[in-house]
Amino acid sequence: MELKPRIREIRENKGLKQKFVAQKAGISQQQLSDYETGKAYPRIDKAYKIAAVLDCKVDDLYIKHP
Repeated sequence: MELKPRIREIRENKGLKQKFVAQKAGISQQQLSDYETGKAYPRIDKAYKIAAVLDCKVDDLYIKHP
């Protein structure tokens, strides 16, 4: 099963800039970019922080593909 990131989609739907979300989540803008493109996956603590900033559940950050 592959996880496809939805972080960018959620962030853009909320009208938030990448830099703002990264700062509020305590990560670098490059890290957030890597998470959004699927180049890297956040540790669970970072995923919870990103979800909190985006006001969503951690599960919402990814789409499961068979």
